[in-house]
Amino acid sequence: MKAKPCLVLFLAVLLWLFAQGAEALVLQESKGKEGPISLAGEVEIFRDAPGNITIEDILSAGSGIKFIPRDVRYLQKHSDDVFWIRFSLQQEPGAASDWVVQIFPTWVDDVRVYSQDPAGKISLHQLGDRHPFASRAIQTSVLAFPVALDSSPRTYYLRIKTHGPTVFDLNAWQKSTLERSEINRTIFFSAFAGAICVMVLMNLIFWVWLRSSIYPIYALFLVAMLVAIVAMQGYSSSLFFPDDPLRADRFVDVTSCALMSIAAVFACRFFNYGQYSVWAARFMYLAAAAFAAMIPFSLWWGIGNIIQPAVYLEIVVALFNLAFVVWIVVGRGARQYLLAAVVFGVVDLSWIFFSLVLLGYVQVDQSFILETLIPFSQLANLALLNFAVASRSRQAELKLRAQRKRAFDSMKVAKQALEERVRQREFVAIVSHEFRTPLAIVDAVAHALELSPSGQDDRVKRSVGKIRKAIRRLAALIENILLDDALEVGSRPVARSFDLWDVIGNIRSIGLPEDNARLSISVARGQAMCRGDQTRIEMAIRNLVQNALKYSPADSAVDVRCDTSADSFSVTVSNKGAPIPEFERSGLFERYFRGATSANVPGSGLGLHISRTIAQQHGGDVTLVASDGEGTVFCLTLPLDLGHQDQEAPHAASFEAPALKV
Repeated sequence: MKAKPCLVLFLAVLLWLFAQGAEALVLQESKGKEGPISLAGEVEIFRDAPGNITIEDILSAGSGIKFIPRDVRYLQKHSDDVFWIRFSLQQEPGAASDWVVQIFPTWVDDVRVYSQDPAGKISLHQLGDRHPFASRAIQTSVLAFPVALDSSPRTYYLRIKTHGPTVFDLNAWQKSTLERSEINRTIFFSAFAGAICVMVLMNLIFWVWLRSSIYPIYALFLVAMLVAIVAMQGYSSSLFFPDDPLRADRFVDVTSCALMSIAAVFACRFFNYGQYSVWAARFMYLAAAAFAAMIPFSLWWGIGNIIQPAVYLEIVVALFNLAFVVWIVVGRGARQYLLAAVVFGVVDLSWIFFSLVLLGYVQVDQSFILETLIPFSQLANLALLNFAVASRSRQAELKLRAQRKRAFDSMKVAKQALEERVRQREFVAIVSHEFRTPLAIVDAVAHALELSPSGQDDRVKRSVGKIRKAIRRLAALIENILLDDALEVGSRPVARSFDLWDVIGNIRSIGLPEDNARLSISVARGQAMCRGDQTRIEMAIRNLVQNALKYSPADSAVDVRCDTSADSFSVTVSNKGAPIPEFERSGLFERYFRGATSANVPGSGLGLHISRTIAQQHGGDVTLVASDGEGTVFCLTLPLDLGHQDQEAPHAASFEAPALKV
């Protein structure tokens, strides 16, 4: 007898538990007017791993299928398993009869809604990206289906199959409230799209003005963000592919991967990663390439699980961006990026938060809050990003203005310098001309005095020699100054072929008889035709010889040796002067350079500089071969004009070996 009360109690508990699982949610008249009613905690869930359970199996009493009460918001979806969700609704007497149930998110692939009326008839609604938008009972951007309610409970079964990370939620709306919400969503995203278009146009204008590649990249990023958000909010089916559900489904994955790829490139270029770390830039470009490589897989092969690794990779990239930008600002002292770093930090944190919600690491109790948070957070991100880009544009404009000011100042300085240079050249030309005439007169008078009977007097002869030597020095100085001026302004040599032996022959009369007597000129056999300016080449060799004469004892010889090879001509000038100090040798060929040993030697410091400049203009060079206790050796080399080498050099015979001594 005692067993019967226990059995009755046990059966009563079972009936109570069953009644608790099957209890219907009563939709009251005062609810659903201002917002949705959450059904997330009012459902039971059954996981169909094989995916072969039918509604008939669900309704069959002997199937053994057990639904477990569970909050659908904590049902994290990462696999291809099928989930069945069961819930019951009934209407409070006097409440509105037009109700709809919204499924979150909008990118769920396949939703089949089964309901059974009191007569036992089963009705079916098909929703999701795998079904045409045109066939939906409620054609809105959100996934929703109508429910027919009365005072008696009605049970609904949802068969859900999708791919990628997804957080589910169910909400009940009064139909008029959902319609108002849809209108508000449409207005918001229309304004959002308009703002994006304005931003894109502004960045293209900045690109034209400032010629910086960051602006077209940011414009492309804005377009990708707009398209991705529109797709994720459910508008891709209604706007782009109303009759092609497969493309609408894959379009969400493609736009998400494209957005992440362009965002990686944009962040890398905005902060100039390559300037601070080549490896950081390579990582970002590699991440961008990885996101881009996911696009064809999602587009053509429809590998749905590609989105989950993409979300994980996006978290890694966002964390890396956050850490690297902080290091740039703090560790490397790039204070100009401080504002942009704060903006990008907020953007990265918002993306990380949304990714963690998708992956199930962060739980959000109200899905419609998340659904509203996504567009508003992206709008705030865009406002912050545009603020950062505008700040960069301002810095670029200030930098451009500073560059223009520096260029203008430099142009003014250059103009003044040019004017001064022109006046200087005019002055030098006038002075040189005015000097030449009296010097020529003085030289002629001195020469006449030298030839006169009075010139035989030793004192007169010495005085005339000093006068003529000074005249030669002044004449050489004037010639060097004029030639240096011509070389400095870039005057090109006259290009014509001539015989180098003519130049060497003119060296015999380089100075006064006592100077010419010290020269020992030896030449080798062969023709030596050169192409260039004969006058300048002669001046280059004269300067080397005159330097050798000046910086050697008055009773010592100066050797000038001329050699030819298959394609070059060389003049080696040697004297017996004091060696050049080692520390002075690097500056020998600089303009106006004079060494410590030249204090008592007249000169301008232009000779070696002019000789090397002329030689280099003709494709040759002047080098210091040696300078030691035995003397100093300079060598001038010039390329030969091989096209004229077969022509006979008219003066070559007078310079044939063994040597010509002057």
